Amino acid sequence: IREMILNHYNHPSIFIWGILNECASETTFGRSCYEKQFDLIRKMDDTRPYTFASCKFFQDICFDLPNVISCNLYPGWYVDKPVKDYLEEVYHWIEEDGKGKGKPFIVSEIGAGGLYGCHNAYHGKWTEEYQADALTEQVPECMGVYIWQFCDVRVSREWFAGRPREMNNKGIVDEYRRPKAAYTKVAEIFKRYSDYYDNDKG
Repeated sequence: IREMILNHYNHPSIFIWGILNECASETTFGRSCYEKQFDLIRKMDDTRPYTFASCKFFQDICFDLPNVISCNLYPGWYVDKPVKDYLEEVYHWIEEDGKGKGKPFIVSEIGAGGLYGCHNAYHGKWTEEYQADALTEQVPECMGVYIWQFCDVRVSREWFAGRPREMNNKGIVDEYRRPKAAYTKVAEIFKRYSDYYDNDKG
């Protein structure tokens, strides 16, 4: 944290400090770690908000600590529930039971896997069509959303033994930067907001 803030304090693109992706925020030991690190962030830079990315909803005991709530959500991929229902379920829990009421909410990861060149008529899992359909449903209305991820990357064989080609295939382009069907869908989704400032004025 010291290195992060000292090296990037004046970077114009840094608007929030983030720590500890998907760590033990459902445990008392984890909470003590979050408290110490947020305390250090506040001492070093009290001008920016701070957050952490959680995947421990319904168990997380740390949402009262950051300024901004960030959740890694994968409905339609890891979670077999309708996307809208699941997003509402998580958000409602954070507001009512997770001690995050009234805080800005970011979806810090969302996505689905798709293999470049894999197609079928019924949009089965791992096809480009399935990935594009999932992202079309997944991208929610909230303060911010980060799609996981830009490009396919190789991962540990031991950690992700069940993944095709030992890759994390959630990229909207493959490892050679060839666009998948999801690339066009994501562009369409974000172009809806291209006149954001004009709408804000009117």
